Amino acid sequence: MTFFAGGLWPTAGRAQLDEQEVYDLTQQGWRIAETIERQETRAGIAPYTELQRVVAVTEYRLEKAGAVVVCEMRYDSQRDRQSTQCTPSNP
Repeated sequence: MTFFAGGLWPTAGRAQLDEQEVYDLTQQGWRIAETIERQETRAGIAPYTELQRVVAVTEYRLEKAGAVVVCEMRYDSQRDRQSTQCTPSNP
């Protein structure tokens, strides 16, 4: 296992990083410093191409001992799917 510049985020592999979710990080001592919410409107998916598809996006900025991680959580209304992607960031 290796660590990124701040020494706190394990990066054994990109897949491990993407699988971390906001709740898991807060349980590991990360603090939510900022939350930004927005909605994106996209074209519908067949057979509902005439309907607008709404994707709700919540971006979390988490901090721990000077290190920063940004997680983007997306919920797609037509696909009824939620995904989260977290990446290390510069403070």
